[in-house]
Formats: sequence, structure tokens, C-alpha cells
Amino acid sequence: MALSKRDSPDIPQPGFTINKILLITFCAVWIRNLLFWFFKDAFGTSLNYWAFTDWLIDYSQGFIRRGLSGEIWRLFPSGMSRLEMVAIFSWVLILAVVLGYVRLLVRSYKNIHPLTLFGLLFMPSLFFFYLHDHNAIGRKETLGYVVMLIHLLVIEKSFPLGDLLTPVGGKLRHYIYRLLPVTVLFLPVTILIHEGNFLLFVPLHAMITLTFMRMESQSGFLRAASLTGLLYLPAAVTFGAVYLTGTPAYQALLGICNNWLAVGAVREGACVLPPEGLSGSTLPAALIPMQWSLAKAVSITRMVISRNWQAWLITLPVLGAMLWYLVRQVVYAVLRFNIKQGFSSQTTIRYTGLFFRKYFLVPVLFSLPIYFTAYDYGRWFTIACVNFSILAVSANLPCREFAHHNKGADDADAADDPPGHADHWLIFYGVSALICILALIIWLPHYCLFNCEIIHSPLEFLSFMYDVR
Repeated sequence: MALSKRDSPDIPQPGFTINKILLITFCAVWIRNLLFWFFKDAFGTSLNYWAFTDWLIDYSQGFIRRGLSGEIWRLFPSGMSRLEMVAIFSWVLILAVVLGYVRLLVRSYKNIHPLTLFGLLFMPSLFFFYLHDHNAIGRKETLGYVVMLIHLLVIEKSFPLGDLLTPVGGKLRHYIYRLLPVTVLFLPVTILIHEGNFLLFVPLHAMITLTFMRMESQSGFLRAASLTGLLYLPAAVTFGAVYLTGTPAYQALLGICNNWLAVGAVREGACVLPPEGLSGSTLPAALIPMQWSLAKAVSITRMVISRNWQAWLITLPVLGAMLWYLVRQVVYAVLRFNIKQGFSSQTTIRYTGLFFRKYFLVPVLFSLPIYFTAYDYGRWFTIACVNFSILAVSANLPCREFAHHNKGADDADAADDPPGHADHWLIFYGVSALICILALIIWLPHYCLFNCEIIHSPLEFLSFMYDVR
């Protein structure tokens, strides 16, 4: 199978222009959102109180889950506003992730069809989720996105696109060395800041590493899995410690609350313990569920989800199918650009099915405990979708894996396949147009307590974006 960079792009020049406009529009919307919300968040009360107080949980009353972030904030002088620091840090994180995503798209935007790029930018289960729902700004999964982008950068440096047929060999060793800060430091830190990051991110990291381990010709599955397990053992040990010893008592939560009240970080009158259960509790939002047992968390989640399970049962599969189709097209376009000849669209379609199972279905399966114990279904599903889309547009991972699986293959009919999309033009344009329409009218809810508003007018978002009051 011959591999080389294409001499000329696949998408016609008008497509380049449209793609540039789409990327500029996406960035402009985020800038507009930043200008609209930043000062309200840092110097007002717009930053979600749950997200804000979640960052303030600390170890002042002993080791508990989610306490590392608050311990870090305690290192700063008491005169500095915690709200300002958390707001600034939250915006820096989300903007860094968005820019990382745009950077990956820019590497391949000349080869992605504009309809596909539109979906990747504006789907409600991707980064637009955080624009539709401002309450999601400041959530701790943004740390997980940053670490995922770092992992992809390690892959980019270790396995360049220019030598896809070079055996993994020594490159694997460089990859492992470069990955050690991720597995030994960054992932354990994100787990200590929020234990849910283990289930939402670590299985995907492990699937990626296992893929490269198995590319080593002398590595069988058991050996590759064992080495992968050793790499992610620090993350697993950290999660185990948090799960077994990290649930605080009410008195510990009251002590944490009083510490933050003393420096003006929480509202007056917020630190009151309930006589029993949740009755009469005025503890700051994120502290309330910290002492819940696993059984209680499951019970509350079941009660909330039972009210709107039909909406979730329709919405999540529809958005999942939309993402699957978009990723199939973008992976095909990326492969066509970086692997000049030697494969047909059918070969690519088979690979995209494998890509979907490995990097979307398997991580979602591992994250199911989150769905049973916390009812923020919109957030959990968005995390899976964002991770999957980042991997798809990263180029280095799909190209290296595809080249390894199809080494020596040579499909004679490859030249007859469409360059910009994997399906017949009628199917592609029909499905892509439907996806674009749905992306404009569907808003993925953060959660659904009493009702589940999913369908919105596109003008509703535009009216907010240009509201200067």
C-alpha cells in the first residue's frame, strides 16, 4: 500500500472558503460568549454556584474526594477572590480545549467536506453544549479534555504522519516515555480533583495506548494489555483510594464550608447542617451530595431519570448516530488525504466501524456507573462525544492504526471512490443536510429535573448572542 501526502487537496476551492468561514464563525461565537459572560462570572453571580463550590472542596478536614482543587486554592492569599480565580481558571481551561480542537481541525480542514465540518463544529453534543448551557462552564471535565489533548500531542510527536509504514519499534518506546507524565501525574491529579474523571477518561486513554502496544509485532494481546495496565496503574490506585476512603461525614463538610465562609468565598448563612438527610440543608450546592452513599446516589438518579427517560432514550441515540456518521466521513477524508492510494471506501467504512466501537462504545460502556449514580446525562454524553470527535480529527491516531491494519492491501477500485465522502453522493448530502438541520434546533439538556426542553428555535441562540443589554 503506497502512502504519501496528496499533491492537491480533495475539496474544491469553494469548499476551502466555506470551511474557513465556518471555523472563523465558530471562534467568533466563542469570543462573543467570552465577552458576554466573563465579567458576569468573575465579578457577579453568573458562574454556576455548584461548579464554583465544587472547586472549593479541600482537605482541611481530612482526605476526601474532590479535595485537591480546594487545597490548591487555599495556597493563594486569603485576600484574593476565589470566585474571580475559579472563573478565570474555568474560562482559561475551556478556551484552551476549544483552541486545541480548532488546531486539530485546521490541520485537516482543507480535506473535510463543509457539511461534515459544520456538524463537527455546531453539533449540540460537542463544544456547543457549553455555549447552549452556561451552567456547564466551569465543570471539571475540562481538565480531562486538556489531558486528552496532551495525549494526542504525544502521539503526534511520537508517530508522525510522514512515516506511517515505519514499524512502531523504537517509536513505541518514545511514546511510552512521553506518556509517563500523563499516566503518573496528570490523570491521578484529575481524579483527585473529581473522581468521575477516571471512568470518563481513563478507559479511553487505555484503549489508545493498547492500540499502539498491539502494533508492536512481538506483542500479543495479553502482553500489550499487561503493559497498558501497568502504565495506568497509578490512575487506578488513585481512584481506588478515593472510592474507598473519600466519602466525608456531614461534620467534615461543615468544617470545609466554615473555612471558605471565613474568607468570603461562600454566601452568608450557607453553612448549616440539616437535622437528618437533606432536610433543611443550606450547605453550598456541591457539598450536599458529597456524603451520599452509593445506594442513595443511585436512588436519587433513578427518581430523576424516571421522569424524562423517554426524552433521553430518543435524544442520545439520535445524537450518537449523527456523530457516528460525521466521524465516518471525517476519518475517510483524513485517510484519503494522508494515504494516497491503495484502499477503497468499503475498506474505510469497515475501519470506521472498528474506530467507533473502540473509541466510543467501549468508553461509554466503562462510564455507565456514572449514568447510574449521577443524573447529568447531557454532560456525560457530551464528554464521550467530544473525546470521540477529538480522536477522529487528530489524524495521527486513525492514520497510523489504519495503515497498520491494512499494510500490504491494494484495492484496484480505490480510484473510483469519491474523494470527499465515504457514501454515494445522494446519501451523503441527504444525511448531512439532516444532521445540519438537527444541529441547529436540538439543544442537549444538562439534566432534566421536571421537564426536558430539547427542541429550540435557532433564532433563540442568535438572539442571546447579539443581546447587548
